[in-house]
Amino acid sequence: MYWHQAMQQPDKAEFLKAAEAEVKSHVDNKHVVLMEQSSLPRGTKVLASVWSMKQKRRILSRKIYKWKARLNCRVGQQEHGINFWETYSPVVNWFSIRLFLVTSILQGWDTRQIDFVLAFPQADVECDIYMEVPEGFVLRGDKKKYCLKLIKNIYGTKQAGRVWNKHVNKGLLELGYKPSIINPYVYYRGKTVFMIYVGDGIFAGPDRGEIETLINEMQNKFNVTDEGDLKEYLGVLVE
Repeated sequence: MYWHQAMQQPDKAEFLKAAEAEVKSHVDNKHVVLMEQSSLPRGTKVLASVWSMKQKRRILSRKIYKWKARLNCRVGQQEHGINFWETYSPVVNWFSIRLFLVTSILQGWDTRQIDFVLAFPQADVECDIYMEVPEGFVLRGDKKKYCLKLIKNIYGTKQAGRVWNKHVNKGLLELGYKPSIINPYVYYRGKTVFMIYVGDGIFAGPDRGEIETLINEMQNKFNVTDEGDLKEYLGVLVE
């Protein structure tokens, strides 16, 4: 849902809480800097901002357990060679996911899921990008006179996935992970396999202690939460 659609829902208050948390996270972590539009170089394009709001539900019960509000740039306004270049980003394929999930069941391996919190903004932007001040930001004066300069890689830009992929790949290599030559989003370290689909990751392996150690190390490198044993992944029920 867009902002205006979410504000018409009976659970509007929950969406507002989610949007407030999203704005607070961007501000507290210095993902953006407020600037006057008059200070920008002549001809600088300021991209529109847009909210993406959704309810996350349990697969079996369909019960809502989380309200999400994601702040995005309006992707269609970018210009190639000015504020984006390459856009391709790989993700783990379903063959690899099924292979290691089945292997985990047959071999009795332990599995753990992690979530990269606000994954894309953990990486720096690759060029100067400016965005309109969105709904939910409260300013003194006319918001139209201001814009946000992106310091971190925000959702919605054409290159956002690629920039995040390069960032997380660099970090994993520094931690000693080796990427698969068949699927570049499958990594190996010790006895453990790690798969990542954008901001969701799975550990699988025979040594639970090793997985615990790898998660602790990753939490020192990235902002991630430990989601516990794997129950469902990308909307697919595992158990």
